Amino acid sequence: MNKVSSLILIGLLIAGMANAQPKGFSLVKNTDAFQSALSKANSTIQTVASDFIQIKNMSLLAEKVKSKGKFYFMKEDKVRIEYTQPFSYILVLNKGQVLVKDEQKTSKINTKNSKAMQSVNRIMVDCMRGTILTNPDFKAAVYENGSDYMIALLPTNVDMKKMFAGIEIYMTKKTYDVSRLVMKENGGDVTDMNFSNPKHNTPLHETLFKVK
Repeated sequence: MNKVSSLILIGLLIAGMANAQPKGFSLVKNTDAFQSALSKANSTIQTVASDFIQIKNMSLLAEKVKSKGKFYFMKEDKVRIEYTQPFSYILVLNKGQVLVKDEQKTSKINTKNSKAMQSVNRIMVDCMRGTILTNPDFKAAVYENGSDYMIALLPTNVDMKKMFAGIEIYMTKKTYDVSRLVMKENGGDVTDMNFSNPKHNTPLHETLFKVK
């Protein structure tokens, strides 16, 4: 490699490092303190219920796809994502089992047969349990501004590298609630979920998470 090519490569690497830090955020250097505070905040939470609005940017479509719904979580590992507008679609994660139900059919998946599905399942659960920094499938960096934290995840697992270019998780500093989840796929599609009106420890019926 000649001197000019070396300088160009160094410049690209520096630019890439600069772009890795989100605008308006600075790097949190003491991640142990952040993890300790996050674990403490989540230790008292048994259930979470919130609204969400999702914006899907698809590389093959000019228009963005907007949908709304409800999100539910119950410790230790039960998640329900229920889309209500503009269509009905339900995704349930419960003890390694996945239920997908749309207006036409219902499908059941055992994540034990798919490492990729196991990883996606763990991402959702880790967000709610406050254990996202210990996920072995990603390298995590934590950033902050005046009101929020942002956890940037870069996949290290082979299966995750095939699916995601990166994932961003935004949390409010006041309560450590997840306020936004951005999933960037390798094909160029981006899923942006914004959560609102979170309610903690409200009674949730087990039937919400039924997979059988």
